[in-house]
Amino acid sequence: MTRALAWDLKGRTGILPDAGGKVIPHEFDYMGENDVVYEENGGTIRSWPAIHSLDGSVSYRLEWNGLSFVFGGDTRPNKWFIEYAKDADFVIHECFPTPAGLAAFNDGKLREATFVTSYIHTPPEGFGKVMSAVKPRLAVAYHTVLLPEIHQAMLEGIRKTYDGPLTIASDRTVWNVTRDSITVREAAFPDRVTPPPTTEAYKTAPRSGHAKMSDDIMSGVWKGFVPPPLPKE
Repeated sequence: MTRALAWDLKGRTGILPDAGGKVIPHEFDYMGENDVVYEENGGTIRSWPAIHSLDGSVSYRLEWNGLSFVFGGDTRPNKWFIEYAKDADFVIHECFPTPAGLAAFNDGKLREATFVTSYIHTPPEGFGKVMSAVKPRLAVAYHTVLLPEIHQAMLEGIRKTYDGPLTIASDRTVWNVTRDSITVREAAFPDRVTPPPTTEAYKTAPRSGHAKMSDDIMSGVWKGFVPPPLPKE
C-alpha cells in the first residue's frame, strides 16, 4: 500500500499538509473468525471471511457506544455472516438484482447472470433469508441496479423471505441510529458542490520538503505560456 501510493504522496509534498498523506496499513488474517482487527477510542471492529471471487474478502462488525453496525462487503450468503452479524442494530449486506433482471439489464445470458447474482453475489431472496436469520433492527440492501423495474423485482424477491425493517439504499440515503430509533432520510445538497472553507488548522498544519521534477521533464515546458511569478507567501 505504501509503495503503491508513494508517487502520489510525494507529489503533494510541501504544498499540502503532511498529515493528509499519512498512510498506515494494518494487515490481518482474512480467515480470522470474528477476530478484533481494530480497537481504539471505545470502538471495536471485528472481521470474518466473505465469499467473493477469490480468497481475501471480509466482512466487518463495529461495536461502539452500545450500538452495533455490520458491513458485509461483496459476498454470497455464508455461515460466518449469519453467526457474527446476528442481532446487530444496523446491517448492510449486498443485494444484486434477480438473475433474470441482471440478464435483461446486461442483454446477456441467464447462465452468466445466475452465476454473478447467486454464486459470487447475493440475489434478493438470498438477502431476505440472511436478514431473517440475522434479525437486525434495520436491514439495508446495497450494491445493485436501481432501475424502477429491477428495484420492484428486488423488493418482491426480498419480501418472499424477509418481512422485517428494510431500506434499499441509494445515493444520498442517510440513517440516524440511536439506541431508541433508526431514522431513514435523503440528504439534500447543492447541485454545484463546492469544497468547505479553508480552516486555520489546515493553513497552519506542518508541511515539509518540496516536490520537484527532473531537468529532463522540465525541459518540456512550453515557452508559449509563462505562469505568474510565485509570491513569497
